[in-house]
Amino acid sequence: GICHMKTQTNLNEIRQDYESTPIPKDLKQRVLTGIAQAKKEQKPFYHTPIFWARFGGCMTAAAILFILLVNFNAPAAYAMSKIPFLSSIVEIISVNTFESHDKEMHATINVPKVNIKDANGTGNQDASEQLNATIKNYTDQIIAQYQKDVEATKGKGHEKVTSDYKIICDTARLFSLKINTTISLNTSGITIKIYHIDKANGKMITLKDIFQKDSAYLSVLTDEIKRQMREQMTKDDMTAYFIDDEELPEFNWQGLTKDANFYIKDGKLIIVFDKYEVAPGYMGTCEFVIPDDIIQKIAKTEYFK
Repeated sequence: GICHMKTQTNLNEIRQDYESTPIPKDLKQRVLTGIAQAKKEQKPFYHTPIFWARFGGCMTAAAILFILLVNFNAPAAYAMSKIPFLSSIVEIISVNTFESHDKEMHATINVPKVNIKDANGTGNQDASEQLNATIKNYTDQIIAQYQKDVEATKGKGHEKVTSDYKIICDTARLFSLKINTTISLNTSGITIKIYHIDKANGKMITLKDIFQKDSAYLSVLTDEIKRQMREQMTKDDMTAYFIDDEELPEFNWQGLTKDANFYIKDGKLIIVFDKYEVAPGYMGTCEFVIPDDIIQKIAKTEYFK
């Protein structure tokens, strides 16, 4: 697993600072409750009004020709099986920025607009509109919550919201766009949302789509992530995760859900968690690389090439 820190400060100092920050006693409960609610509703949320958020084709002429070749020429069909599929083209065509300065509060939220084209270069309007509407709905909720916070505190909330995007996967089969949002108060929450386009058809996909139907992929991934968590905690007493807490079992991480964030890099599946989602804040956002042998019998191999 990999945990990303925003500074190079010594980990001990970070933990001391984190533990010394005055935080309400029920914070952990609110964090976990908020996470569960956001997963259920599939939308971003704030745990309190001014606390950190969890952001939460058509057949072408060439295709017709291929079909004719298959129908009349068996060797041609065999040769076709070796030809890579013609993938869609996905690109960022513009960025709309919401920026607001309100006394002691500030927000900068970059909203990318995506264009999806079929393999023949024809724009896929339906697919483009679906992805852009999904992204806009997500970022609109971040903006709306910030504006509510400004109104509630009359601009004195000492809150800073930044949200930006990055293309984290762009292979022949898969396009993945990551939106990273940070809410800073006396500390900060970091929330991640990753959208995926299957270039074979231009459609949005989620974690279940890269696994074979009816496979127990959630259980397999959960078991492996917990194994890695326990291994890390055994090797380093500065590492902590929300698991195996016998005194407060209700706070333990319950396992992966179907809308979990992930991406594929160099043929490896990587599961991503928000700050506070599976570990204390000083651990930052956390990633777990899933070994090939764990999922090779249940994964759809075409997404990993």
